Amino acid sequence: MLSRQPLKVIEGTQLEGNGSHGQPVAVVTGAGRGIGRALVDVLHARGYLVVAIVRSLSDVSELFSLDPQNIFPVRCDVTESSTESVLREFLERQVERVDLLINNAGFGATCYGIEGLKYQELEDVLAVSCYGPIRCVRACLPLLRKSAHGVVINMSSRFGSLEWVASGVVPHDEATYAYRIGKAALNMFTSCLAVELQGQGIRVLAVDPGKVKTRFGPKDADTEPADAACAIVDLAERNADTGLFVHASGERMPW
Repeated sequence: MLSRQPLKVIEGTQLEGNGSHGQPVAVVTGAGRGIGRALVDVLHARGYLVVAIVRSLSDVSELFSLDPQNIFPVRCDVTESSTESVLREFLERQVERVDLLINNAGFGATCYGIEGLKYQELEDVLAVSCYGPIRCVRACLPLLRKSAHGVVINMSSRFGSLEWVASGVVPHDEATYAYRIGKAALNMFTSCLAVELQGQGIRVLAVDPGKVKTRFGPKDADTEPADAACAIVDLAERNADTGLFVHASGERMPW
């Protein structure tokens, strides 16, 4: 049941008659757990055909067993340079368009302070938080252009706000340099992309999901992944703005 491309990059199930003519199509990265897994559930419940990008074959098997006609799990490492071309080809074979891309995959660094910063961790964070979203946008862009209301959601964080970091609104000792730099880079990508695509009818938002109870969540996390996922999908479906950094509730945040 697997469509085999180079194992390190992508593996997924084949869709037959996916019915995407009137069915909205969403692509979600980091869909194996946490907010990403909750997003799959919410989107599926709302009638989307969901292309769920995960890193393990066990996640592929689990998600495929839920609804093989409407949940389409794909094993793909967004940090791989070949992801862009392979994912684009894969999507173009399987769906007619992409209505919503949620770049949710994330990586949590462990070393605090400038003296604790490890270059490899910084490279790993940038590979997931910046290069990964760029690759996925470029892979999906031809199909996003075919949507009447294409949306790109880049999952950011309050720790990526230059203003809040500089003013101390977010404590410096609650997030690593690597994490903050990665999310700030993602925010810049969001802003650049929104300006470029504004005339093409594709909206782009950077979204802080809030203090969510995940393995990377803060100590004072107070939001369940399912609640955060509902708010994020609501935002994608109802918010007509583009080029903003917002909380999942819709509240504007400073870049």
